Amino acid sequence: MAQAKAKTRAKPSAKKSGGDNRAAGLIDRKIGALMRARRLELGVAQQKLAADLGITFQQVQKYEKGVNRVAASTLIRVARALDCKITDLVPDDMG
Repeated sequence: MAQAKAKTRAKPSAKKSGGDNRAAGLIDRKIGALMRARRLELGVAQQKLAADLGITFQQVQKYEKGVNRVAASTLIRVARALDCKITDLVPDDMG
């Protein structure tokens, strides 16, 4: 007797085709670029900023590249660590 082979279906992707509204975008890249510019202006290493924030330097890299969004509370801590105003880290042209 031959056993019937069970058909398997591919699991649906976790990502939705319409896009994830939580995903980082243009504004997040601009915020990251402003964070990086301020950090470099002060001569602060990613490792030092990461230590001040209690996160890994890889997370700082992701913020600076705009891969991950920066939460408002984190942005406040970044501004304090980089001795600047929060508005210095937010782009003027929010589009």
